[in-house]
Amino acid sequence: MYGDVLLDDQVPGYLTNWSCDYELAQVDTSQYPFPNKLWHIKPAKEIALKTTAMLVVGITGIFLNSIIIIILVKNKWLWTASNYLIGNLAFIDLITLIFCPWFMLVRDFYQNFVLKNFGCRFEGFLQASLLLAGVAAVILVSYDRLAAATLTAEARITKKAAPKLIVASWIIAMGLSLPWIIKREYIERQWLDFLETYCFEERHVLGIYWHCIIILLVWVPLGVMIITYGAIIWKLERSARELSSRGGGQTIAQARGKAIRITACILLATAVCRVPYTAMVYLRNSLPNEINAVEGGFDIVWFAASYFMYVNCAINPLIYGFTNIRFRRAMDRTPGVAFFKFGTWCCVCTTVVKKKQSLQNNNVEKIFVVVASPRPKRKISRVVKNILHINKQSVELTMPKVDEVTTKPTKVTPLKIDQLESKVNDVVYVPQIAEDTRSEKIVINEENSKL
Repeated sequence: MYGDVLLDDQVPGYLTNWSCDYELAQVDTSQYPFPNKLWHIKPAKEIALKTTAMLVVGITGIFLNSIIIIILVKNKWLWTASNYLIGNLAFIDLITLIFCPWFMLVRDFYQNFVLKNFGCRFEGFLQASLLLAGVAAVILVSYDRLAAATLTAEARITKKAAPKLIVASWIIAMGLSLPWIIKREYIERQWLDFLETYCFEERHVLGIYWHCIIILLVWVPLGVMIITYGAIIWKLERSARELSSRGGGQTIAQARGKAIRITACILLATAVCRVPYTAMVYLRNSLPNEINAVEGGFDIVWFAASYFMYVNCAINPLIYGFTNIRFRRAMDRTPGVAFFKFGTWCCVCTTVVKKKQSLQNNNVEKIFVVVASPRPKRKISRVVKNILHINKQSVELTMPKVDEVTTKPTKVTPLKIDQLESKVNDVVYVPQIAEDTRSEKIVINEENSKL
């Protein structure tokens, strides 16, 4: 029984089984009551809950992506190839959050397909085009970061090539989305007590196409991110090891730690937001060909999978824009954006980390290697003076001017003698002062300190 109607008595059995094509049945459905429960529109409580959840994501994402676009438009010094790609991603996410969520809510709230013929063909095409264009934008950004970190300068995306790649990505995305226009059809069917409207899909074609879309929307960007950011971390790790063997590499180690954190955030966000869409597609293909098969558990999975895709569009500006130090500097300088003080908020944690590092560096004693210092004219007197100054826990060098030689000592840095043995990592170089004098390296070590 469906909607208080006995199917065995009034409705033919093939009308309750989706395995039989309605168009091939050649049955006048106006003689039979609608073989399902009529609910027309979902309860107000469910509508309010889903609308609120979508408004939170939509408004947040539209606001953050608009910030990125405004900063790029008003600051010409940010007009680089890398920022063009980030701006393209922000624009795609902005358009996606303006249009697509509301199409999804309308389809979910009403029993009938109320978007008519234009909505049937255009809704799927628009959503697929924007999502695929977003995937292409993410891949371009990932490649640009890979090229900047590990490849040569010739392999990077240039300022002239960036707009061409952006236009090509849009064209490819729209071309791949054409089946949503060609293989979908709006159908109206009159029953005895209800006019049914729905958007019909050719399952033989779109069934295979759904799997291709899943590969392009989920697994291709996820795989590209794993490869590119993994290569960046490997390169930084290798550079850090090479420099640490020579007593340096602290800056590279810090960059490696930051890259690891950003990579973890990107991969986690991509997996959480996109993998549920894969589960939804496979669950859809495993449903039985029966009426009401899409209700219940599948309805929840479909809404959650679509919702997380839009969440990804909302958090992309945080991952790719707000983590960029150049964007953060421009945030507090751009009219209309400086009011929110985004750059100050984003830099709080960075400032705390820098203060901790500076405090640690102040407590660390260093060995100084003075490179290219002027060679003294009187060797014996210079040695005696240096010995006396070292006993005073300081190093003083004679620094000649261009026209005349002065005998006034210049203090370079204090040096604690008792802790020299345990501090051998940091090396500071003093550049050559006079080109017309001979230079040599003066290395201050434990033996000199004992003198």
